Amino acid sequence: AQAQLAETVVTANRSEQLLSEALPHTTVIGRDVIERSQAVDLPTLLSSEAGFQFTQNGGRGTAANLFLRGSASLQVLVLIDGVPLTKQDTTGAVSLEHIMLDQVERVEVVRGNVSAIYGSGAIGGVIQVFTRNGKGEPQVRAQFEAGSQRSMRASVGVSGQAGSTRYALGVSRQGTGGFSAMNAQQYPAENADADGYRNTSYSLSVSHEPSTGQRFGLRALGSDGRFDFDGGGFGNSTDIYKGVNTLDTWSLFSHNQLSKNWRSELAYSQGRERSVYDASLTSFPYDSTAITRTRTLNWTNAFAMGNWLLTAGAERQTQAIDATDSFSTVLQRQRGVTAWFAGASASLGTHALQFNLRQDHAQGAATALTGYLGYGYQLSADWKLIASASSAFNLPPLGYLYDAASGNPALQPEHANSRELGIQWAKGIQIVRATWFDTRTTNQLLYNLTTFAFDNVSRSTNQGLEVSYSGAMAGGDLRASLTLQDPRDESTGQAQIRRPRTMASGGVSWPAGAWTLGAEVRYTGERPDAPANPRLAAYTLAQVSARYRLNRETTLTARIDNLFDAQYQTAYGYNQSPRAAFVGLVWNSR
Repeated sequence: AQAQLAETVVTANRSEQLLSEALPHTTVIGRDVIERSQAVDLPTLLSSEAGFQFTQNGGRGTAANLFLRGSASLQVLVLIDGVPLTKQDTTGAVSLEHIMLDQVERVEVVRGNVSAIYGSGAIGGVIQVFTRNGKGEPQVRAQFEAGSQRSMRASVGVSGQAGSTRYALGVSRQGTGGFSAMNAQQYPAENADADGYRNTSYSLSVSHEPSTGQRFGLRALGSDGRFDFDGGGFGNSTDIYKGVNTLDTWSLFSHNQLSKNWRSELAYSQGRERSVYDASLTSFPYDSTAITRTRTLNWTNAFAMGNWLLTAGAERQTQAIDATDSFSTVLQRQRGVTAWFAGASASLGTHALQFNLRQDHAQGAATALTGYLGYGYQLSADWKLIASASSAFNLPPLGYLYDAASGNPALQPEHANSRELGIQWAKGIQIVRATWFDTRTTNQLLYNLTTFAFDNVSRSTNQGLEVSYSGAMAGGDLRASLTLQDPRDESTGQAQIRRPRTMASGGVSWPAGAWTLGAEVRYTGERPDAPANPRLAAYTLAQVSARYRLNRETTLTARIDNLFDAQYQTAYGYNQSPRAAFVGLVWNSR
């Protein structure tokens, strides 16, 4: 393997640091890992990460949910180039399934309560996606892939630097005929047609540095996904359901080195998601459209003072929803959220400290004060002990509060507290992190089957152990993870639905001359589904891949997903993809 630099990360405390120095349990997936994995979308890439689980009610593009440390989508904050995404409808789930990896440079995953850094939603953690950017000599890239289920994808892009201006632009298009997602034995009345998916995506980055340390620019990402889905047990053999999801973000930013020890970052951004469900060609015609939008003005400052790095800033968000349906129901609401935050971190000999404090005030809700306190002790050059305590909160989406059918204006924010104890071994690019965690959440937001409305009806706990590894050995690149957890609803004492107690993964990428061979195995343990449904069985998935470099610019690719054709479900009644094979061609100018 080629010599590699130690990985850096910015999400753990809003400032760049070595991954081995981050006190929150953080992992990084760089562009090299993305290319070796040949993963197509973000959930597929993240499925091998410690603590991460993805469930889907159907084929590609259909309603999905993620779990990070047992916390559902509503409790996990998603950022794209620093732009916070919030879903303000009655799902509360940001649509990661429509984010395509053609446009992604790297992904950082921070686990645990970090509301003290990022505000509402970071109970399970933060997933930050960084789109491609440009530097150096101009480069052009192109990719084409085809395979099972009448699948095809193509992408092109250009990036580089002209003087003090950096730029990157990429577009991609993909589609699949899909498979019949509803299980015919469990729901025999449903339409058995294949459920297809089409996606068009783009990313844009341009920045200019008129003088050293002064850079301003624009970043944007867009995705338009169109998918077929089924009636969830309520449809018949002729029903046709279709959906559209349009997700876009943009950010105007100015990064300024105001003095030797003071760096200022100012950004104005918007994250927007439009979801359309069309059931007009069914036995019970219905359609709905929901547009949610978050606009954010953020000012973050970093001050270097001796061994200390101090951060301070303020943020103003405007969250809004505009929803209508075929019953002429209209929901138009917005609220403002104002916050200030501060932090301090230092490496003092064998000791490392991080402290963060944040206050958020949302219209119609009580002020939330959250904190993070982390400590690391360097046992030796390679070994480190890490401990932390933190708090977090999560605002109810506007749809939970004001939806005409299920809203409850009396809802209170969720609150969580977490304790962690970990040990880390880091040597060069190799890093192993084992973290024991204990998270307790109160005022949990759930749909109340008695009142048929959202309510603060639950308390939950999750205790467990996460282990992650990334590095290289004997010339090969390796990644592995293990999650042992016990997510429970304290109100009932029952295990929380669709969360397994055990998950594990392992992957290797091995160079052999012009070839690079890869393999990955993922295991998910059994878990409960909705109370009326049987438990979901454990499953193991395997993937193999190969890359062959024809010349300096051109590479052939191939992979087989679900190698042993495992039949499994992440939600009762919904099949997941059978074995599928793909071949492709990648071209990069040098």
